[in-house]
Amino acid sequence: MQVNKAIQLFEKSIQKHLNIKPEEIRCKNEGEYVITRGESTEVYVDIWQPEQTSQWQYFDRDKIAGIFQIVSPICEYPHEEHLGQFMEELAHLNFHLFSAKFVANAQQKIVSIQYKRILEGLNETEIIEPIEAVGYYAENLKEYLAEKYHVKKI
Repeated sequence: MQVNKAIQLFEKSIQKHLNIKPEEIRCKNEGEYVITRGESTEVYVDIWQPEQTSQWQYFDRDKIAGIFQIVSPICEYPHEEHLGQFMEELAHLNFHLFSAKFVANAQQKIVSIQYKRILEGLNETEIIEPIEAVGYYAENLKEYLAEKYHVKKI
């Protein structure tokens, strides 16, 4: 699927299923959006076409895949003495999540919830379900992690 068609499908889907007007969540760059969930949970949606094949693209290495990604930053890393236990718990929690996963940015020391897929075969369900999942997990698990590990919520 081409990026422009994916953007059209995304905007149609969020308006139809989530009652969100695309013009209210669009960012400066085409294919970038921010959806606010609850009081302070931001869910970032990116639809783009990379210019080069990623080393992680395990399929059709001759054709660069367009990407649909949802990310919601939830908290900073805990103090060093709790980091091992914290990361182990994130790995355990990943086993239970649907349409989402924890990702850790070691450089910025931030943990996020993410969903990522190629554009090929993208449909309304593959747009709405992960938006709902990422938002739900981000909103709830940042509260849980902040309480248990005393991390700063984002």
